[in-house]
Amino acid sequence: MGAVRLILVGGFLGAGKTTVLNRLARHFTDKGLRVGVITNDQGNNLVDTQLVKVEGFNVEEVTGGCFCCRLNDFTDAGEKLLKKFCPDVILAEPVGSCTDLVATVIQPLKLYADQDYSLDPFTVFLDPARANDIVISGGAGGFSEKVAYIFKKQLEEADIIALNKVDTLTPSERKELSAKLKEKLPQAKIMEVSALTGEGFPGWVAALEQKGSWGRNIAEVDYAVYAEGEAELAWLNFTAELSSPAEFDADIFLSALAENIRQDFLAKSMEAAHVKFVMMTAQGNSSINLVGNSRQAKTGVKCSGEINKPCRLIANARVHGEPQYLESIVVGGLKKICQARGITAEIKNIQSFRPSPPKPVYRFDKAVR
Repeated sequence: MGAVRLILVGGFLGAGKTTVLNRLARHFTDKGLRVGVITNDQGNNLVDTQLVKVEGFNVEEVTGGCFCCRLNDFTDAGEKLLKKFCPDVILAEPVGSCTDLVATVIQPLKLYADQDYSLDPFTVFLDPARANDIVISGGAGGFSEKVAYIFKKQLEEADIIALNKVDTLTPSERKELSAKLKEKLPQAKIMEVSALTGEGFPGWVAALEQKGSWGRNIAEVDYAVYAEGEAELAWLNFTAELSSPAEFDADIFLSALAENIRQDFLAKSMEAAHVKFVMMTAQGNSSINLVGNSRQAKTGVKCSGEINKPCRLIANARVHGEPQYLESIVVGGLKKICQARGITAEIKNIQSFRPSPPKPVYRFDKAVR
């Protein structure tokens, strides 16, 4: 077996990477190819992994740190996929607060694992609202300058910048935003896509297949600023078992929960980077995403019918603020919504923390391949 095609998809928290991977995985499977997926997070109990599994794809996790700091875990995950499923292509999604992937992941893989993997162009997905707030306007998008620093560095190392969610923009807005991005980030090819609707997706897939020297844009990264920026983000992961004597609608429940915590984030001036819930039920699954305090949460996967049996809720929240306040708001919001609906929630496997300083296994200061 020759080198397996490896596609890394980067981007800040809430850029839509998991939706992208699921669509891309479906594209390849429809062509008769075998697909493996590697998800990544600072903690355990990942919504992303469950959403990928729901779609029926083969998935492995790398937890406890980004690919750069867990490179051996990353290659181990790839090896497990290769042995179990013999994939033709592996899709990988790094932590949304991570940067410097070209220097710490792509270059080491090119040098030490070139017999195992053939790397496509490195794409960084971009939320248009944050692109306007941070890249174009020069602000921080509700975050600190150090968090915005990570956001900007992610874009500097991209071969392709995919301006995602263009279905939310007018034609004039997307034209203007794309033009400004091309001016500010000349090293990358700017593409307009919607992972949700599929608009622009065939063009991006074609761009991935182009031959060339990719993954060479090594950014200058101040690791002290990078570490401080990540440490300003609070992480919360937990699972909960929900039960109710009466039937209830999972989609409506998650919408009420997301709106409750959004209002609390606004009151506490804690900017939501990405908060996501998935409810797994006997009737199907329901998910919702909150990306920023200024926008209402959006339902992803929808559950058909009302729930009449116990179910499991998985919560992942990444917010600019203190971990203890984040936990209090999200868990408190869950209890409030449950109490109002006569639902019992038993919290399990909870983690709330700040990410540790990044310590990559390797870091190349110049491209070797």
